[in-house]
Amino acid sequence: MKIPSIKSLLLASAFISAAQFGFGLETGGLLSNDTKFANQKKDGDLELTQKNAVNFWIRHPLSENGLSYFVAEGEFRSQYDAYKTDSKKKLTLAADATLFKFIFKKELSNSDITLSLGRFYNSDLSSLVYSQNGDGAKLDLEFSKARLSLFGAYTGLLNAKNITIIGQSPNFTDKEKTLYVLAKKYGVGSVTLAFPNFLLRQTLALEGLGAFSLESEKLNRFYATASLSGPIVAPVFYSVSSTFSFSKYEEEEMKKGNLTKGSISVYPNLKSMSISLNGLYASGKQGSFEAFQGFTSKTAVNSLYEPEYTALVLVGPSMSIKALPNLLLKAGGDIVFDAEKDIEHKGYQLTASLNYQAASDVSLGASFDQYIGKENSDNDKMQIKLKAALAF
Repeated sequence: MKIPSIKSLLLASAFISAAQFGFGLETGGLLSNDTKFANQKKDGDLELTQKNAVNFWIRHPLSENGLSYFVAEGEFRSQYDAYKTDSKKKLTLAADATLFKFIFKKELSNSDITLSLGRFYNSDLSSLVYSQNGDGAKLDLEFSKARLSLFGAYTGLLNAKNITIIGQSPNFTDKEKTLYVLAKKYGVGSVTLAFPNFLLRQTLALEGLGAFSLESEKLNRFYATASLSGPIVAPVFYSVSSTFSFSKYEEEEMKKGNLTKGSISVYPNLKSMSISLNGLYASGKQGSFEAFQGFTSKTAVNSLYEPEYTALVLVGPSMSIKALPNLLLKAGGDIVFDAEKDIEHKGYQLTASLNYQAASDVSLGASFDQYIGKENSDNDKMQIKLKAALAF
């Protein structure tokens, strides 16, 4: 009888492992197109920006009940900017591993424990400070009366063409020809504690978040957030949160800022409708506050200037309704104030969008944005977006 060699046994073991991994493996993808027409200067013509992307994903269970699993997603994207004068810079390309996560979940008699490891998206309580991917870990502990989350991540391996960190832009050397540009190096950590039934069905949440620069040029930031939300009288609900920022650049003094936002929402029992009144204040130089500065770049106003959530006030309504089971309509507007020093009215922004689920794997969308500045502002802007996505 011939005894199998060690090499043969290793090969057999590898085939068995591959077969086991393949069992229960789910795969899929998404083809998407985003077409935007917008003016790039005051009273200018609407010019084209077109994004095309293909995404592939896989998911595999790591436990019999499916609560623990591995999921990954990769993306390749092209963007064409017709308004750029340099023909070599009109087309940009990017590739990214947008998701690579192991999730381990254990259900106990009076609690749930979830551990996430790898690259995944995470957001702070306000959704306006840190909202991006990171390479790290998150531990969620859920009890009957409280939830605790511990999060830590590193940003230096992310693709800077997909995320922008406020205050320290990467060096995009020949970026149009480079698929992957490393982002600035930060270590980010947060602790979040929430009480879902704090008092009269209200939810109280507290969070501390720190972003520590690992570059030679130091810009460290710390955030403390408190939020409260819940019903007033059904079907009327409210949500309010306030974030205090503390930022320190090199040897300069610590600067303090504040971001406070709130909303009152009504949910009539009619076609999943919601109607909200929203307000937001991001400090400028008021009292002891300096300009608020978040971590992840986000556009607050769709004007030509496209400001971040800093030194401004926004107040306005929004609404959404499922006009048809597969058609979602949204509309909203804001009165925009500059809060760099005094609070001064600057203009208005209007938004409207629709999303039509033509089939289970086909989605179509369109949106319209208009910013109208006060007294012949140079920041007036209009943009129209068309979206299409096909899942496979």
